[in-house]
Amino acid sequence: MRIELRDVARSFGNVAALRGVTLEIPQGARVGLVGPNGSGKSTLLRVVMGLVACEGEVLLDGASPFERRDEVARRLAYVPQFAPQWGAAVADVVGAVASLRDLDPSAVAAMARRLDLDLDALGPRSFRELSGGTKQKLLIAVALSTGASLFVLDEPTASLDAAARERFFALLDEVAGSATRLFCSHRIDEVRGLVDRVVVLRDGVVDYDGPTAGYVEATARATATEARS
Repeated sequence: MRIELRDVARSFGNVAALRGVTLEIPQGARVGLVGPNGSGKSTLLRVVMGLVACEGEVLLDGASPFERRDEVARRLAYVPQFAPQWGAAVADVVGAVASLRDLDPSAVAAMARRLDLDLDALGPRSFRELSGGTKQKLLIAVALSTGASLFVLDEPTASLDAAARERFFALLDEVAGSATRLFCSHRIDEVRGLVDRVVVLRDGVVDYDGPTAGYVEATARATATEARS
C-alpha cells in the first residue's frame, strides 16, 4: 500500500502533535518511525489509519482513509503498544475478529502456535486477564494472519521477551511479503534489522528521513560525543 502525507497537522487543545508532516512511502517500503515520547509518532500512525482527523491530506493508494474506512480496515493490520482491555473470552475475541476480517480461525490458531500460544487452552479465559506478553502475542498472531497490504506496528514488542521478539520478526518477514510496514520503536537494534528507512519525529515535525544506516551512524556519533563530554 502506498502512503502519501501532505502538510499533515493535528493539535490536541493547545498542543501541536503534528506540524506540517509531508511523507511519501511507496508500496512495500519498510519504514521505522522513531522519536522521543510525545513527538507525535502514535498520532501519525492513527492519522494514517484514518482514526484521527487532521489538517492536510492523507492518501492510501490514492484514496482517503477517512472516506473509505471499511476498505482501509480490511487492508491493514494494526498491533498497538498497549493491548485493549477486552472482557470477552479469548475464543470470542478471535472469533469476532476472524468474522470481521473474513479469516479462518484455524489459521489464527496455527499462527498463534508458532508464537507458543495454545488457543484451545486460552479460549475460555478472559482476554483482560492474560499477561501482557500473551495479549501481545495474540494480537500479533491475528495481525499476521490477515494477509494485510499495510502493517502498522506501534511498539509491538514492548511486552515481549527477547525470544518472542525474534520469533515475531521472523514471522513478519515470512508473511508480510510486499506489504508496506510502518514500525514504531525505541529500540535501535530493532530499527537496524527491520527497516530500510527511518523517519524521526521531534515535536511533531520530521527531523530526519533517510536510510537506516545513516540514522544508526548519526545516533552512534551523538552517543559517542555525549560520552566524551
